[in-house]
Amino acid sequence: MSSSLPFRLADPASPTVLVTGANRGIGLALVREFAGHGWNVIAAVRRPAEAGELIALATGDPRVRVESLDVTSVASMRELAARLQGVPLDVLFNNAAILGDRHDTGNTKQKFGGLDEALFDQVMKTNVYGPLKLAECLVPNVAASTRKKIIGMTSGLGSLALMERMSLFYYYQMSKAALNMGMRALRHDLRPRGITVALLAPGMVGTDLLAESGYRGEALAPAQSAAALYRLVEGLTIGDPGVPVNVDGQLIPW
Repeated sequence: MSSSLPFRLADPASPTVLVTGANRGIGLALVREFAGHGWNVIAAVRRPAEAGELIALATGDPRVRVESLDVTSVASMRELAARLQGVPLDVLFNNAAILGDRHDTGNTKQKFGGLDEALFDQVMKTNVYGPLKLAECLVPNVAASTRKKIIGMTSGLGSLALMERMSLFYYYQMSKAALNMGMRALRHDLRPRGITVALLAPGMVGTDLLAESGYRGEALAPAQSAAALYRLVEGLTIGDPGVPVNVDGQLIPW
């Protein structure tokens, strides 16, 4: 659990991952997956007191520590960085994201003809600026680790090549395309420091976010996606091309 005490890893000899948006869905599944492989897991959530399932997991597993983080707040990111000062982070997994309102339920804030500025700002701040700024705040921790990896969670919805089939969520789609470009630029800047920056997509996963999108087709369970993502993270090297990769290992066209 998060506290004012000096930060201590449960097992300093084991690798450490920080997962954002760790209170539900893929984020929570990633916490379980990494912890199951013996990693120290820093599970970052906006409101820890409301993350009952995550708190229960952390209570029963000393490798999991819950920390407060709002990825739309620079102050919150800096506070987390201060708490983690000197703690090596082998993997920074930027999972936190929001879809924004659906227009097929009567909301038009993400549809041409009713585009809403406040929602645009919220989606972009959460899905694009947040991961980049958090990487900036925590890059000393990543650089101090053994594995040195930063992950951006992308989506096929950010693909220009697939746009003909995906014109549902202007802001979300734009945010994932922007994240791809931002992480690509970050990869260029951090590669000389031995840091691998990668873009991974979880596939269609049965989460609250997918339900909000209106998708009703087949979907992976969060645990299935998390297990495959873990394998991809483990296989990443500094020589990887840094292009979006789906959970099944297939490249996603830009």
